[in-house]
Amino acid sequence: MTRVVDTSEQAEKTFRTFMAKEHKRHVPMNFSWPKTMQEIGVGKAVMYRSNKWKSNPKEFEDYKHIAESEQAVYVTPGFLREWSNPRQKIEVHGPMVKLQEPMPSHFAVLAPLLGVQLRLSGPGSNDESDLFEVVVKHGMLGAAVHPETKEPFIFVYTTAGGVHMLLTGKELDVEKDGIVG
Repeated sequence: MTRVVDTSEQAEKTFRTFMAKEHKRHVPMNFSWPKTMQEIGVGKAVMYRSNKWKSNPKEFEDYKHIAESEQAVYVTPGFLREWSNPRQKIEVHGPMVKLQEPMPSHFAVLAPLLGVQLRLSGPGSNDESDLFEVVVKHGMLGAAVHPETKEPFIFVYTTAGGVHMLLTGKELDVEKDGIVG
């Protein structure tokens, strides 16, 4: 099992910053972090639905954060599947990496996920216009700050399946205007 440390205060701060409101919405991890993930490419955009800045909490708006700097994308092994045949895994290229422990025990729930656009690594994946879009049924977007490196990161998860995808970058952050970097 991956070692975690209490990050509830940081998760609360991240959520308040993202929503630009004073209410709390951080949650403890009710699933565990994967031990390893595969680096599969570069993140280009994250799309999500949020009610930030809305006086009516049932009113949502769609947002698309286009990456302003390089963001590495990691997935759990076997996560990416063919849209037309979900039993068919998509072959991805990239190194397996171990997550640097300790990992956060709490995270900020940002928003329901609409999708992630990325450029896959590997043969035939060098065309800048060749984007791969990942849509996750019941996917959610979370954010956390690594307890030791203090680097913010965002991740895709489902309550039933846990963490599926993680995006990191030197300039990636969560601000009052949303996801930046």
